[in-house]
Amino acid sequence: MTNRFFSSLAIRNIRSNSQLYIPYGISAVAVIAMFYMMMSLIGNDFVQGRSSTLPSLFAFGALVIGVFSAIFILYTNSFLIKRRLKEFGLYGVLGLERKHIIKILFFETLFTGAASIVLGLLAGQIFGRLVFMLLNYLMRLPGEITYTSSLSAAAAVLALFTIIFAAAFLYNLLRFTIAKPVRLLKGGNEGEKEPKGSLLLFLLGLGLVGGGYWISLTIDNALDALVWFFGAVLLVIAGTYLLFMSGSIFVLKALKNNDRIYYRPGAFISISGMIYRMKQNAAGLANITVLACMVIIAVATTVALYAGAEETLNNRFPAENNWTVYGEEMSLEEVQALYEQALTELETEAAALDLEVVNLQSLRYQMLFGSLNGTAFEIMDSGFTGSLPLFTQIMPLEDYNRMNGTSHTLAEGEMLVNHSAGPYEKGELEVGGKVYSTQPADSLEGEVDQGITETMTLVVADLAEIDAIMSHYRENSPGAITDTLSFMLMWDTEGEEAQETAYVQRMEQVARYNYENISNYEGRERYRAEWYSTNGGFLFLGVFLGLLFTIGAMLITYFKQVSEGFDDRRKFQIMQKVGLDKDMIKDSTRHQLVWMFFLPLVTASVHVLFAYPIVRQLLLMFGITNEALWLWSLAGVIVAFALLYYLIYRITSRVYYRIVQ
Repeated sequence: MTNRFFSSLAIRNIRSNSQLYIPYGISAVAVIAMFYMMMSLIGNDFVQGRSSTLPSLFAFGALVIGVFSAIFILYTNSFLIKRRLKEFGLYGVLGLERKHIIKILFFETLFTGAASIVLGLLAGQIFGRLVFMLLNYLMRLPGEITYTSSLSAAAAVLALFTIIFAAAFLYNLLRFTIAKPVRLLKGGNEGEKEPKGSLLLFLLGLGLVGGGYWISLTIDNALDALVWFFGAVLLVIAGTYLLFMSGSIFVLKALKNNDRIYYRPGAFISISGMIYRMKQNAAGLANITVLACMVIIAVATTVALYAGAEETLNNRFPAENNWTVYGEEMSLEEVQALYEQALTELETEAAALDLEVVNLQSLRYQMLFGSLNGTAFEIMDSGFTGSLPLFTQIMPLEDYNRMNGTSHTLAEGEMLVNHSAGPYEKGELEVGGKVYSTQPADSLEGEVDQGITETMTLVVADLAEIDAIMSHYRENSPGAITDTLSFMLMWDTEGEEAQETAYVQRMEQVARYNYENISNYEGRERYRAEWYSTNGGFLFLGVFLGLLFTIGAMLITYFKQVSEGFDDRRKFQIMQKVGLDKDMIKDSTRHQLVWMFFLPLVTASVHVLFAYPIVRQLLLMFGITNEALWLWSLAGVIVAFALLYYLIYRITSRVYYRIVQ
């Protein structure tokens, strides 16, 4: 017999089992398309232009989807091969040798795998472009966002899913070759053994999820959150799979051992059925849980970013005009002269355009980088490579009082101290070789602590005191980072919009040409359109990923219902023959479906709530400091996804009942 014969027989088998292969193929195409689109987004010009961290984030997402795809395809394949074991047993009775059946299995896997990969790539390309077009139309961003793909993304898809389908073939081969002909003829009708839960795996799952939760709850700054976020996610995902596979069986067996709960007709049927089905359900439920978490977090964070765009704009640009001048390698007198010059120039340029300068604030400061050792500030050496330093800002009392509208006074040897970690209550602080007695200071008016790193503000009597501190460090710590005094100017203008626009342009030229390489001028209105475009872009990506993961969850749910329906149909027919009425069976089945559907949603919601602290720290990096905004975004997305998930439940449960009946 030739390979052509076996390939033809494989095609005929696929057609005759289309009721099984169509849901299997659709699910495979869906996960392949999801992975392809995630890989395409990594190299997308639009994604790379949003943030330097986004490509890494999407690479991590592609890794998660790749693992999820392997688990899901192997899970659905196991159901498929189980229902065809009797067919392979009949081949043996009809005279086909094992090597012949192996060839049939090979060609079936080859054809389904190749078709799924090709259709998945095509679906990913078409769906990606269509969704980008739709979102461009609905969101009406300033510039059109294009969906691009690459050969490297397609190559990654081909490599990964070739391995996955090869693993599925080896699994099928193992199921076929180790089974005796009699067991093959029994096929899917062979009795199942009650699954056993592993206490070790159950405890390991709890430990992994608890570890991820602990990381989220204990992270107290944005930079650490960025470092540990992916690790926490991996721990929770791994723990989720273990808990669904082992923990669920422990809970169900505990219910079974409770006579008051178990020995009721509805509970008896639903709990027994769930125990025997959980081994197969666990992987699908864990997949749905992971996808639900991705949907909620992706959409909620991007909604918060877009809704908080005005807040982040104001945090980054405290005033309409923001100008910082860095006094590099200048004496105190030179910096002070530059400060007076800048004040004059901003007033002169405003007067030339008939604009009035209002709300002018100025701050002269010196930056130091170091650490606190007891009551001593130790300056950081320029070659330091350890953890992040303590960012310390020293300013004169005059500027502090003017910024905060206060009237503090300082005696000789006194300073005001404000620390981001909390009130400084040690009473004294050694800075620049001099011990100062300390008093608490407030944050500067309008200053927003984004919690990215540890900071400290020191307020001393005057500029001469700052100069004395810096002279000490230059003499005694020649390797330290000791830039000279800088100053910051913030102000608004009142006048016609066209005049204000022209003023921003003229101030940009003044800063560029009169203060070359030592200043940074930014006008808030100049950046407004770009800022909303950037945040709109993040919302675009969040909605795109939300749609992607939601469709994945829908397909997994649909396939699970179809597979469970075929598996349970014969069991319910037997129940009816032994005297159970249809209403009782349907009621117990409904309870089982409710648990199977809403357990992932509840678990995902718990995961998201524990992820709240670490995600909030990450949002601080984007300037989102309004905790209520993030909470409302999170709650709204959870409710919206729950409603959508309920709709999926209603639709797919009808499919299940139709198959069972």
